[in-house]
Amino acid sequence: MNNSSNGAFLLLNRNIRAQTYCLFFIIFLLLVSCTTTQERQLEQASRQYKAHRDYASLAVIAKHLTKGMVQSKVTDWLGEPDYSPIAGQYYYSSDRYETVLFGKQEMEIPVGLVIDYLDEQGELTGQVQSFWLGHIGE
Repeated sequence: MNNSSNGAFLLLNRNIRAQTYCLFFIIFLLLVSCTTTQERQLEQASRQYKAHRDYASLAVIAKHLTKGMVQSKVTDWLGEPDYSPIAGQYYYSSDRYETVLFGKQEMEIPVGLVIDYLDEQGELTGQVQSFWLGHIGE
């Protein structure tokens, strides 16, 4: 290889490297932006739910729950539960009701979030063991 072709190769190699770095930087910015947007959305939903007990905010928060999450974090997001039928199981209500047919009678049933901190042996764990968003009631 002569000097001019060697120089062109090095220049091309630098350009490819610079483009690669730029691409990785753009991907990094997009990932950070998505995470920040999700965090803001969760914070807003938490404030809104605590103030209004609205279903839309509760649904956003429910999407961020995971099995094993510590109870204190859940309480930070949702506030205190509306009801606890047994120790370790908590109901968070919403402004949404759905009509359900029981036999021949229609009933309005609240829709909310149920979070269970009890393991399979019925022991309190302090961590989410299960949760679901749907009709709540006894």
